[in-house]
Amino acid sequence: MNLQNTNLCVPLGLVMAILASSAMAVDMKPMLFSTEKGIVEFDSRGEVIWKLDTGSISRDVWRLENGNILFPHYSKETRQGGVREVNRAGETMWEFDTKGWALSCQRLPNGNTLIGASDQCALLVVTPQGDVVNRIKVKMQTPHPHSLTMARQLSNGNFIVAEEMEKLIREYTPDGKVVWEYATPFTPFSVARLDNGNTVYSGQHGIQEISPNKEVVWDLTKDDVRAMGVRWFAGFQIMPNGNILIANAGGKVPFFEVNRDKDVVWESPLSTEEAGLGHGIYLTQFSGKVIR
Repeated sequence: MNLQNTNLCVPLGLVMAILASSAMAVDMKPMLFSTEKGIVEFDSRGEVIWKLDTGSISRDVWRLENGNILFPHYSKETRQGGVREVNRAGETMWEFDTKGWALSCQRLPNGNTLIGASDQCALLVVTPQGDVVNRIKVKMQTPHPHSLTMARQLSNGNFIVAEEMEKLIREYTPDGKVVWEYATPFTPFSVARLDNGNTVYSGQHGIQEISPNKEVVWDLTKDDVRAMGVRWFAGFQIMPNGNILIANAGGKVPFFEVNRDKDVVWESPLSTEEAGLGHGIYLTQFSGKVIR
């Protein structure tokens, strides 16, 4: 915008608003994105700076401290799935075969890996050598790709999991005992535990924050963010200020961020067609604790 060569008298406030809107429209949050075909990394301009075409479905993704990428995968063609760690050259550094659907993973502080082995209806804790040192069965025991979606280890050593087919959020001890559960009003997808003890989960129709006493203390629905054209509230990452970055799987705007007043404070400059269909996000330029 060249303001010196115009004969119009434009108020300074309007100019600043236009510039701010323009900046918001072009800025992308640098992130890893797990798609139905592999893993993509976007920079702040929305350009693809790294890509791994696996031909498999991935619903979760992490950047590890060593710079490698950890993700679950499943191929409908070969009916094989598991979790893989790759370096920036795309070389496999670690892999575990679940012989079926795997929708989530997490590298644990002791070096083991948590796997949501949905086709096995179980959480698996696997050593770097590939040994399963713990297997926790979820409620649904009929093999199904979505018996569970996201699973995470908590700071207390327990595990929290979204059991999609049963519409449950459950917390398990390492020996498989259920110590907390919440029956969700809609199909859940992702889940995380906040430092205050509340639980946040996303799913088909919204996002809710639940207290330990199972009270809904905050929620977000499709109607709250109509302009985003939400199809499914999928993966999310919670910022230190409480804002939530959301993956809108298959919706109009593939990624957006809301504050606790339910205002959209950022939306992706990329369309779903440009970004691709996916569910998992991981910010690559982010300071503070990762809650996702």
